[in-house]
Amino acid sequence: MEEIIYRKATVDDCRELSILKRDVWNSTYQGIYPREKLEGYDIDKNEQIFKSIVENPEIELYVAQVNGHLIGLMTCGKPYKLYDEFNQEVALLYIRKDFQRKGIGRHFIEIAKDETRKKGFDDFILAVNSKNENAIAFYLGMGGKVIREDEGQKLFLFK
Repeated sequence: MEEIIYRKATVDDCRELSILKRDVWNSTYQGIYPREKLEGYDIDKNEQIFKSIVENPEIELYVAQVNGHLIGLMTCGKPYKLYDEFNQEVALLYIRKDFQRKGIGRHFIEIAKDETRKKGFDDFILAVNSKNENAIAFYLGMGGKVIREDEGQKLFLFK
């Protein structure tokens, strides 16, 4: 397998990140998200969202790259939603389908654990769609514990 490079994202990555997210959504959320949501994905809008994440000092956006192309992404840092008892969250963890099951997600979770500790915290949360069975199995296998289920999501705690 080609060498995988992990690094923090830059503003220059945001267009490609938006396209990557769309591609992952299309391969992962068929039958989970309504067709209109998938078809209505706005690359320009998501590019701007990624720019705001890259520029946010409270959130780290990491990418996985092979041969100059982005194949995965993960954010970790201050939660998007305010969960009373939690200070850190992995909010986006997307890996292109053809690169799944190659240790990339595992590496991202280890990066998140390191970032969380560097910031002085012991744990982080991660929310996943309750119908995304592959992701749920992965997070359980990585040691995440389901601590809450609501609004069609399972909330995992990682220590």
